[in-house]
Amino acid sequence: MKKFWLHSLLKVYAVIMVAIVGCLGIILSYSGWQSRYNETKQIAQRAATRLADEVDYYNRRANQLAQSLVENRAKLDGIYNYFIMSPSEYASWRLSADVPTYVQVSLHKNINDIYIENEFIMGIDIALNDYKTVFVSTRQARGGMQLPAEEFRPAREAFPIAIYDKTVDQVIGTIYIRIDEEVFNKVVDNTRGDVPLALSVISPYKKEILHFGDTKGIGQDDWIKKETIYNYTIQTAVPAHYVIEKTVFSTGLIIFSGLVLVGVLYAALQRIFLNYQRQVVDIVDTLHLITDGENQKRIATETKEQELLLIATTTNTMLDSLDKSIRDIYRLEISQKDANMRALQAQINPHFMYNTLEFIRMYAVMQRQEELADIIYEFSSLLRNNISDESRSSLKNELEFCRKYSYLCMVRHPKSVAYGFKIEEGLEEMMIPKFSIQPLIENYFAHGIDYRRQDNVISVKAQKIDGAVRLMIQDNGRGIPADRLAEIQDILTSRELMDAQNREQQRSIGIRNIHERFLLFFGDRYSIRLKSQQDQGVTYIIEIKDE
Repeated sequence: MKKFWLHSLLKVYAVIMVAIVGCLGIILSYSGWQSRYNETKQIAQRAATRLADEVDYYNRRANQLAQSLVENRAKLDGIYNYFIMSPSEYASWRLSADVPTYVQVSLHKNINDIYIENEFIMGIDIALNDYKTVFVSTRQARGGMQLPAEEFRPAREAFPIAIYDKTVDQVIGTIYIRIDEEVFNKVVDNTRGDVPLALSVISPYKKEILHFGDTKGIGQDDWIKKETIYNYTIQTAVPAHYVIEKTVFSTGLIIFSGLVLVGVLYAALQRIFLNYQRQVVDIVDTLHLITDGENQKRIATETKEQELLLIATTTNTMLDSLDKSIRDIYRLEISQKDANMRALQAQINPHFMYNTLEFIRMYAVMQRQEELADIIYEFSSLLRNNISDESRSSLKNELEFCRKYSYLCMVRHPKSVAYGFKIEEGLEEMMIPKFSIQPLIENYFAHGIDYRRQDNVISVKAQKIDGAVRLMIQDNGRGIPADRLAEIQDILTSRELMDAQNREQQRSIGIRNIHERFLLFFGDRYSIRLKSQQDQGVTYIIEIKDE
């Protein structure tokens, strides 16, 4: 089935629906992006707050544990002696130390107690100022060991706690306490849900001690920073690609669902209107065939229903009457044309014809069949002009009649035929014989046009040149064969009128009629020339000298 207005309507509907779905998808996408962006910011802010509380808490606990190792002179001596004495000397000193029984001077024992009582402690390192070794221990090796100071590197995640000798009121070293990162992971996991959160903890010494998540795609301005009361900096951020990917996914899902819905609705409408569409297309196709010259073609009424049946039946009746009228008109003598045309008009009821055509046109408009309405309107105007009782017409009206005829001929091949009519200003009301140009246009559409081409064109120009009015009818069609061209040129050079009996025996009756009617109307002021080459079109040049 070829393209038709109803197809275009459904396609326009589909395009509009796709545009609506697209706009809705963009709006929802922006709304979703904004909501998701705000949500991730809130999650990052909440995670930063909770992590700051945890860091402060464990820093405070680490500080308490570190200070518990040097809370009295006996414990402080235990640390000093550990670094000064050999293991055997240190063991002897512990046994002989004169301290209360509730005071534990053994560094190993105190470290072990801390590990036992605090499961979150993963490592304890003690580095005293001006000492050449550092005590290093882990939960797995609680007894610890001494490393040369130059080889010691504090763990990245360790909390550095300064320790004091209260007797001299000065810092004697630093204890590094490592907290199990799992405690911070739990805080982060409980806060972020499924959001890929990135976190960083910066110590007061501007060193990163903890890090979670992937920082790829996160700029400096994307971090949410929070300072703790112990001068630790907590940074949290959500990668921008997460929000974008989630937004793209949700938008794609919305648009895909919308397009599926549009497709389903489009298919449903096509199915609903399929029968009506077939009937309308059949009517239009039949009209195109009739316009193309198949005058005996009629609309099939057995496949039509309701209002389309009425249109088909009325149109067939009108075409039968019109076909008979056209055959009668072409049999009339030019000298008797006016009387015979009036006799023919008496056989046709103009009101019936116009009312029927207007009913069909208005019905097409109501059904939004603008193309069909335009065709019927132009056809009705053509008929109104065709059966009027005037024997002459203004140049403007004659070319308008030709335009309507060309339009009806062009409808069936809208992309391969063009036409143009131009009247120089001041010539619009010039009177010429009625139907004196239209037969030349009809000859082109009947014999000269080549529908295999895409550049078919015919034009009519009326202009004032050297004291004469020149009418040029020009096309780029098949042209006239040389033998026929010579025959027609003989007809056009003759200034004698042919009787009716001889005219019926001749070819090119239409061109002869035009020539003789111009002769009768303008006399010696009229002349005509014909140019043509095979496959290069035909040019008629009609000149009418001023009186």
